[in-house]
Order: sequence, then C-alpha cells, then structure tokens
Amino acid sequence: MKPLTTNEGEEIVTELKPLKVLVIEDSDDDAVLLAEEIRRGGYSPDFDRVEDEGQLRRKLAANDYDIIVSDYSLPQFTALEALEILKSTGKDIPMIVVSGSVREATIVAVMRAGARDYVMKENLTRLPLAIGRELEEATQRRGLRQLEDQLRHSQRLESLGVLAGGVAHDFNNLLTGIMGNVSLAMEEALPESPTRPMLQQALQASEQAANLTRQMLAYAGKGKFFVERTELSALVRDVSALLHASVTKNIELVFQLQDSLPPVNADRGQIQQLLLNLVINAAESIGPEKPGSIFVATGRRFLDEAGLRQNVVHDQLQPGNFVYLSVCDTGEGIEETILSRIFDPFFTTKFTGRGLGLSAVMGIVRSHRGAIRVATVPGKGAEFTVFLPDSTAVLSLLQPAAAYPAPAEGGLILVVDDEETIRRTAKVILERRGFRVFLAESGRAGVEAFRHFHDRVDLVLLDLTMPVMSGNDVLRELRAIRHDVPVLMSSGYNEAEAMARVDTGEVAGFIQKPYTADQLVEKLRSALAQKSF
Repeated sequence: MKPLTTNEGEEIVTELKPLKVLVIEDSDDDAVLLAEEIRRGGYSPDFDRVEDEGQLRRKLAANDYDIIVSDYSLPQFTALEALEILKSTGKDIPMIVVSGSVREATIVAVMRAGARDYVMKENLTRLPLAIGRELEEATQRRGLRQLEDQLRHSQRLESLGVLAGGVAHDFNNLLTGIMGNVSLAMEEALPESPTRPMLQQALQASEQAANLTRQMLAYAGKGKFFVERTELSALVRDVSALLHASVTKNIELVFQLQDSLPPVNADRGQIQQLLLNLVINAAESIGPEKPGSIFVATGRRFLDEAGLRQNVVHDQLQPGNFVYLSVCDTGEGIEETILSRIFDPFFTTKFTGRGLGLSAVMGIVRSHRGAIRVATVPGKGAEFTVFLPDSTAVLSLLQPAAAYPAPAEGGLILVVDDEETIRRTAKVILERRGFRVFLAESGRAGVEAFRHFHDRVDLVLLDLTMPVMSGNDVLRELRAIRHDVPVLMSSGYNEAEAMARVDTGEVAGFIQKPYTADQLVEKLRSALAQKSF
C-alpha cells in the first residue's frame, strides 16, 4: 500500500488507529481495495477474510472484531445470511454492507436485517466515515448495556437483601420459641440428668442458627451496628494478629497502611468482620499449599461520578473524598462468568460449603453507605476495595435508654406478639420468675387490654413487626393512654434496624429474637429498674 502524500509528493506521517476487521468477500482485488480505503481513512486494519458460511462461523467463534465489512452477494451465500449468523452469536459487531448498484428495496431489506450501513463500491471513500460512526455508536451501546447490567444487578441484590432480611426475621421468631423452651427445660433438668447434655447441644445448635440469621441480616444491610469515629489503619493494626492466624503459612500477609487517615463513621466490629471475610476469601483463592501473598492496604481517594460507577455497589453516593480499605491477592482470580454472582447469598465455587462471606461483606458496605469495587485477572489474582465516606460527624443510632420505676413484687407484664409460640414461651419464662402475665395476640388486642387496666401494667413486652397494626402504631396508642409506661421492644431484626422504625420516642429497652429465658428476664429487669421520666 502506498503512503499518503501531499500534492507536492511529500509523505504525510499520521498515527493510524488499530482496527480489527472481518471482511466477507470472495474477490482478492476487492478485498485489497477495501483495505486501502480503510487505511486512507486513518486506520491500521488487521484483516481476516472469509468466503463462505463455515469460515464465517469459525472466525466469529474464535475472534472478536471491531467491524465487519461484507459484500452483498457471494457465490456461497449473501449478506442477509451473514447477518443471521452474526445475530445468532449474540455479539454486538457493527456490519457494513458494500456492493455495486442494487435496488432500493435490497438496501432496505439489508438495513432491516441488522446492517448498520450500506456503501456503494463506486463510493468507497464513504466507508471510513461509516466505520468511524459505527465504532463510536458501538462504544455508546456497550456503555449503555453496562449501566443497564449494573442496574439489574443492583436490583437483584436489593431483592435478595429484602428476601434475606425477611427470612432471617421469621427464622428468629421460630428460634425464640426453641431457645426459650430449651433453656426452660434445662432449668428443670437436674445436673446429673442424662437429658441435660442433649438440651445443651440443642441450645448450642439454636445459637448457631441464630448466628446464621445474623449473617443474613448483615447481607440485607441490617446488621447490628454501634457507629463511632474509626481510623481504618488503626483498626487493621488491631486485628493484624487475628488476620495472620487466619491464613496458612504458605501465604505472606503484607500491610500497606497509610497513617493519619481521616476518621470514618463505622462499626468497628462489622468492619473487622468485613476485613476478615475478605482476607479468608483471598487465602482460599491462593490455596493451602501454593505460595502467595495478600496485600492489605488503606488510603484516601477522591471519587468522581465516573469513579463511583466503577463500583459494584455505590447506592447513589455523591462524589467526594473516601477512605479505602483494599485486599489484594495473588490467587486464581475470578472468572468473568461468575463475577456478577460472587456477592449472592450461598453462592460458592467450593466443592462443599455455603458462601455467606462476600454477601455479608456486601451488606456491611451498604449499611455503612459505602462502595465496593472488584478488579480481577483470572489466573493472576483479585482486588477488593471498600470505600467509606470520610466524615467528622459522630453518629448515634440509638437514644439513651429511658428510665422507669421498679415494679412491685409480682408485677404485671403485658406481652403483645402475633406469634403464639413466642407468647406462650414468654408467659412461662416470666411466670416462673414471679411475674403475672397477660397475653395479646395482636396490636389492636394489646391496645384494648392496656386501655382497660393500664394503671396496673408494670411493663409492656411489644413485638415491633405485626400485621395490621405494627409495634410502632401500638406504642403510639400506649403513650396516648399512659405516657410513662415502660416498653421493652422486641424484634427479629437487630436493634439499630428496629429502632429506626420507631418514631414515637424512647423505649425502656430492646431485645432481639431469638433469646433464652435468662436473656429475656435480664433485659426486662434492666428496663424495670430504671427511674421514671
């Protein structure tokens, strides 16, 4: 091919853009003309040429192309058939048809079939312009699809979070009956009774099940939080010994921590759990015998809107300064086919086991109004980076507990809960401790009962989540009848999530389901022992 020259014959030196082109053409001469014209348009074409259907299918299966240029009619098949083959691959590759003079109806048919443009052979100078336009539009389409994929992924995670939170809440209700009755049975069993070890095992299994629900709530973004100003580098140093103990000896753990980071509003325990999960995940990627390294780093970074969109989760964060925590490993990396599923609950690539580690990480990040980014190269490792907004504000999720008078001996407790097992369990537990108990199976029944003997009620044990009339609605009615009645709120959700739903003022305390008999009595006595308003 001749170099481009000026009218005076001087060679024009231009930087050609690389372009991978698939040409569907049976004529060598026409293929050379196409290549020359594309090069004149400022491209450096890397050509593959095919002449029949079989060659086309093999090339499309083995390669990705920037553009396809096809003759309209070949001895073996036509551009219309080529378009059908391209469509069957699912690949978004712009196809431009080049041909001699044809009828207008033919051009319309080709465009309707999916061709991006139609260029006449006697006007090939238009081909580079058509290619440039199609490349730009293809880039825009890919960007739009990426945004749509991110939106669908975010919606799917949100739906899974709602499901996980609901399941965890209902499961906690069931476990309350189990743990409460088992703990009561242990009180009845003599120390030498052969049933006592069995009851102890049942209680331990129930507590393990309760821990599973806490992980599900963490994924749903409703984990238990105590938010305080936290310096990430100091936090990492505090748990460095635990991190070293969590990886095998074949793995080198390297810390790259920036000093004097601005504080973030975070729950230390939750961030430590997040870090531990990421390090364990990285260690499993490396394996128990293969040598490798895990790098734990902290720092500060400004994220603009484009930077935020690169994250798996960013929950409508505004651009600004963020403190980051990253865990990078030299393991196997993550295959593209599963990258979009790694944060799903119970998804795992292990032969056995159920994966909640990364899904819990997702929930913790979302609850902290943060973002998380994943970068990976299969076979070379992966990096998880968590971004948290830096802030000087101190958050307090809960108000200090209100104060109430101590009860008279044998005080009356009103238990309002829509779950029959929980009501009966609470009744047995409290009556064994000397309290008198009145049960209400719904919010409305609880309000009516309280209306009739409000002056004799020492405390109300109130479930937050009930049908028709929620615990918050009940609390509002109770306050209207008697403003100083102590209320111990109960829920399958954690304290922060539950109290965020209460808008009628302070309560005497909170107890999360499931609970044992001792835990319920301790919370109840603590609420009753406080002073009045």
